[in-house]
Amino acid sequence: MSSPTTPDLVVTGGTVISHDGRRRQDIAVADGRILAVGDNLLAPGVPTIDATGLLVLPGLVDMHVHLREPGMTEKEDFASGTSAAAAGGVTTVVDMPNTKPPVATAERYRQKLDLVKNKAYVDFGLYGMLDHANSDEIADMAELGAMGLKLFMGQTTGDNRCPNDAAIFRGLEAAAAADLVVGVHAENDHLLRMFGDRLQASGRKDPRAHLEGRPAFVEVEAITRIITMATEAKTKLHIHHLSTAVGLQRVMDLRAQGHRVSVEALVSHLFLDADAYDTYGNLIKLNPPIRPASDVAALWDGIDRGDVDIIATDHAPHTVDEQAETDVWKAYGGFIGVETMLPLMLTAAAQGKLTVEDIVRLCSYTPAQRWSMANKGQIAPGFDADFVLVDAGAEVVLDQNSLHSKHNVTPYDGWALTGSVVATYLRGGLVYEKGEVVGAPRGRQVQPARTPADSVR
Repeated sequence: MSSPTTPDLVVTGGTVISHDGRRRQDIAVADGRILAVGDNLLAPGVPTIDATGLLVLPGLVDMHVHLREPGMTEKEDFASGTSAAAAGGVTTVVDMPNTKPPVATAERYRQKLDLVKNKAYVDFGLYGMLDHANSDEIADMAELGAMGLKLFMGQTTGDNRCPNDAAIFRGLEAAAAADLVVGVHAENDHLLRMFGDRLQASGRKDPRAHLEGRPAFVEVEAITRIITMATEAKTKLHIHHLSTAVGLQRVMDLRAQGHRVSVEALVSHLFLDADAYDTYGNLIKLNPPIRPASDVAALWDGIDRGDVDIIATDHAPHTVDEQAETDVWKAYGGFIGVETMLPLMLTAAAQGKLTVEDIVRLCSYTPAQRWSMANKGQIAPGFDADFVLVDAGAEVVLDQNSLHSKHNVTPYDGWALTGSVVATYLRGGLVYEKGEVVGAPRGRQVQPARTPADSVR
């Protein structure tokens, strides 16, 4: 079938932002794909979007969300979570496998895909889990379209058993054979449990006990171990939510020795530090925890140097009652974030911490490249027409009551922000505008283009 040559939509007047520059250009769209990017693309009779005065960004790609379906839909579900994504300018999400049951077999992967595929307002990928005894399932999950595998080296929501090193290595080998990226929650589970038991025995129940129970070296140890094993197994490796200065330094040291690994920082680890426990209590309990200001500064420095590859949210909803728990050991870890990521990052850009081009690189271009999403992450001919219109100068106060998640409690409620999402388009179709999600769910499953090439790190 030949490609269309006549657009069915033109975006005009906006400043198109890429990972390496910006230019005022038109965007011509045909059949959900970008037909052309250039000057004077208006055509008689073709519908237009006037983006004058706005920035046009490729839709964000959030590689780290927990939409809680199946098994925990009282917290969030695919419809509510992807609605929030659309409202936040995120047009592709990749959902984590620690649901109930965990997505650790091909059959469970198939069941989850069947359950959620018609509920998504944006495009989505699904992770499988690398667990203690499922290396023989990995090839089949890859065939079903798994975006990658998640390895939990430290305990988190779902309390899934963390694999021992032999099981991890078998899984890494199977992932390499299937050409899947393995994303890792890098904390030493045995040490976490030991420190937690000690603190509980001492009577500590306050929010800061969570931070003290997960000291930085447990991240460093896990990073060192998993990178060493992944290199031997020839596995594509990604460190999710790296949170400490010493953890990032260890990655840099190992990269200098020839190890290849990509690194993710979370929005919450960039915008909150340990002083926030005094204000927000267990609402900001997170695994790994919100760290001291020196670690926050180190992550921003890593972004500036290019040592941090990706920014994601770890969108992790819980109910209002769960978020209000005062005993840190009973409180769940995580909070919502997929809708607030872009406004927060735009605010950081307005403050000079990074550029909007950096946002595109960290939140669109590199995630799509790293996970081999052939048609995502760029506004360029042949790519999906996923884009977000942004008013970079808008001064707004974040109101959690306007958010689209099932439970909208956020520590950013009342924050003054600079920059807002005006409208979001998925494959050329409007999915969000003026505070409202538009139309029926039309998201599709995204699968990686599995090739030996690995251009990141």
